[in-house]
Amino acid sequence: MALVRASPTVSRPAFAHRTRSNLRASTHAKATCSHDLSSAWRASEYNLSTRWPLAQKLFAHELARASLDARRVNLGWHQAKSYVGITYMYDDEETGASKADVFLSKYVVLDPSYENFVGCVRHELAHVLAGPTSVDHGRAFLEACEQLEVPEAWRGATTGAFYSRPVTQLMWAKCDAEEMLAKAKTGASFLPDLLYEKNVWDAPIGGNRTVFKDDETGTVLDAFEMYALTIAAEAEEACRGA
Repeated sequence: MALVRASPTVSRPAFAHRTRSNLRASTHAKATCSHDLSSAWRASEYNLSTRWPLAQKLFAHELARASLDARRVNLGWHQAKSYVGITYMYDDEETGASKADVFLSKYVVLDPSYENFVGCVRHELAHVLAGPTSVDHGRAFLEACEQLEVPEAWRGATTGAFYSRPVTQLMWAKCDAEEMLAKAKTGASFLPDLLYEKNVWDAPIGGNRTVFKDDETGTVLDAFEMYALTIAAEAEEACRGA
């Protein structure tokens, strides 16, 4: 498949808000799952190979908790230190459905604090609920934060406080070094290259989104669909080899 860039239209805020009572009811129903995931997070080692699968499960849990359609909200990653999370919202060119790509810092995936990871995820999902105009962290965003029960520390710009932790920074540096050594030896990455922010979007404002087109069939897949296809193919190959 050939890689091409598509320029999607600007998204409308089309994700429905939820009432606080409904959110509490669904949260109670999923309490056991949340407890299991938080326990797994705290028991896991500080490395991306174990944390990324956990991050995907936690993200899926938070999507369900917020009653957001998992087919319309994707999870990727970034490695910048100028922001912790970022969300791109756009309209699907074929269906017109509003969609969102959420990218979380690999450092929040490595963070020792489960609360920091959940806080960052809920912050980004609040943007999804509030729509594209919520970039100012204004009233609509804060209302969405209230609905999702976003921790107070994650209801504004938290980048400075998040990255200004010397002991945690040392742990991140150690993980970065281990990741570089592992990649030099095996050529493999701990995180999926397809889902890296800069491989999906070429710019945060007015950017183009990467899609893959099969010249023979005309099939077009985005990076997240390609990733799912790759994982499915690897699983099928593993089954045949077992």
